[in-house]
Amino acid sequence: MRYTSILLLALLAGCVTAQQPQITLRAIPKKTAPDPRAVTHFLRARFAETAGQRDHAIDELQVAVQYDSTSATLYGALARNLNAVRRFQAAVEPARRAVRLNPKNVPNRWLYYHALIRGPRDTTAAIDQLNAIARLAPADLTAHHHLLQIYSTRGQRAQAIAALDSIVAIAGHDARAKLFAAENYNRQRAFDKAARIYGEMLESEPDNADISFKLGITHLSRADTLSAEQNFRHLIARQDYTVTEQTVPVWVQLVHIYSRERHLNRLLEETPGDARLINRLGQVLIRMARGRHERDEKVLFANRAERVLDHQLQSDPENQPLLGAKARLLLDTNRPADARKTYRLANLQGEKIEYHLGIAQSYRAEENWASAQQILEQLHRDARPKDRYYDQIAFDLARVYLRQNEIAHARAVYQQAVDAKPEHAGFRYELARTYLFDRNWEQAVSLLEPLVNDTEDNPAFLDAVLFDLGRSLERVGQFERAVAIFQRLLVLNEDHAEASNYLGYMLAERGERLVEAKKLIERALKIDPENGAYLDSLGWVHYQLKQYDDAMRWLDRALAVEEEALRRADPNSPSVEGLRENLAVIHEHAGDAAQKMGNLARASRHYERALEFDPDNQTLREKFNNLSKDASSSDPQ
Repeated sequence: MRYTSILLLALLAGCVTAQQPQITLRAIPKKTAPDPRAVTHFLRARFAETAGQRDHAIDELQVAVQYDSTSATLYGALARNLNAVRRFQAAVEPARRAVRLNPKNVPNRWLYYHALIRGPRDTTAAIDQLNAIARLAPADLTAHHHLLQIYSTRGQRAQAIAALDSIVAIAGHDARAKLFAAENYNRQRAFDKAARIYGEMLESEPDNADISFKLGITHLSRADTLSAEQNFRHLIARQDYTVTEQTVPVWVQLVHIYSRERHLNRLLEETPGDARLINRLGQVLIRMARGRHERDEKVLFANRAERVLDHQLQSDPENQPLLGAKARLLLDTNRPADARKTYRLANLQGEKIEYHLGIAQSYRAEENWASAQQILEQLHRDARPKDRYYDQIAFDLARVYLRQNEIAHARAVYQQAVDAKPEHAGFRYELARTYLFDRNWEQAVSLLEPLVNDTEDNPAFLDAVLFDLGRSLERVGQFERAVAIFQRLLVLNEDHAEASNYLGYMLAERGERLVEAKKLIERALKIDPENGAYLDSLGWVHYQLKQYDDAMRWLDRALAVEEEALRRADPNSPSVEGLRENLAVIHEHAGDAAQKMGNLARASRHYERALEFDPDNQTLREKFNNLSKDASSSDPQ
């Protein structure tokens, strides 16, 4: 190129060759000397480009090409600087001229390609440039990568696969390029080509677990489940059938394969069988059945786990760990009677506390509280605080007492546990909750306040402590402290619906910050739209805003929800008292709204119903007695 070899030409001009009369030389046409003005502007452009002054370089080059329109170097430099400042549309023409003047110059073709693809987005012309580059520089993978990207984007599968074939041919022994090609063959559904690459790589690296796993996935993609299974089994065997962070993906694939009955049957019917694989598969399936999966998937995993356990028990029917695992699985799948029977079989091989606990839990699942209580009380008498199952026994026994509304007995269990393990925040929290059930708010506050600092590192636990502390403070009349606690909770967890509703209702009760209260309660209802307490709160906010028709509409919905909940509730459940309290409040609110609307008969009915749920409420009784004696003759609507 003339402008990059000016100095060399000057040196050659001073040389004189020796005369050789015996040889006749053809005349060689001399190249036209570059225009000095073009050279000057070109050099200025180079200095500007080096200094990062792209716009100045562009100005100089535009002047230079006016003096010399035959230089590929000048047009290429102009296109390069225009591309650099993202003026791709303007770069197209100088890049095109550079390519026309010097068709074999690969850098200029790249400039032309980038201008085309980013300016007018002319992919057809861009592809022509890439193909030309691939011919001029056949060992350069970059052009083929760009072709692959364009063809993939345009959905031209055959062309994309051809580009990948070129990459593989050029790559030679480059493992990175081969992996890239194999992954993209899979994306293009050319699974056989991908499998071939992975297979060849494994020949030289037979212990490469990552490639072997990728090959297994490719086999699955090409519907060759048998080959995939063999790949995954080989990988797991090499890892001694362990379940680790590295092997979990392999186990997941095997679980999905064996979730299909015919594949599981084939595994279980193998002779000789792979006992270690089958044993660990059963354990993994149980974990999957207990994991965070859709209900149908969990049922499927549990079914397959039971199938594996039954297969193992056929040859070893007195195997205690297998019996225990099956009993737990039966309990998890809501078959308490079968679980209890299996736990008893396990105990015949040697009694264990965990199996007695399982039997008690099977009774709990059937709501046979007396039988569960009998077992748990015996276990609790014998248990020591350092025993492995002490915590579970204490929690289970206290919960059985609570389900029978025996709050004092539950409190005694938790108090004993707290005395034995004062550092155990879980026991202290549950002890505090027994005082909530008894509405002993002062004692609850004294137990909950120290728990705030002790649960700072456990967000879910801290949420529960703050909520119970906030409502306890409100009940003992410490309004401002309660507001501060709820506000802290909502900063930590803005989606805590109960806290949003409770704080909103507190404000509404006092007729304060009603707009804020309404927003808080609406946020709670957005999360739980059929919650009777939240519906009542919103109705009460409308009442305080003197919007009585809207208030009654929301209160009617709240009554329907809470009446249905009470109808469905276990009469012995501690939750019944809370439902009755809610209904008393909602009926009182509805009576107040009806009275404001002038419907005294309806107000009377609501007050009367409220008194059925809260007969000792003197304020409510006064409201009822103060209604006009002719309320019964008022509009019943």
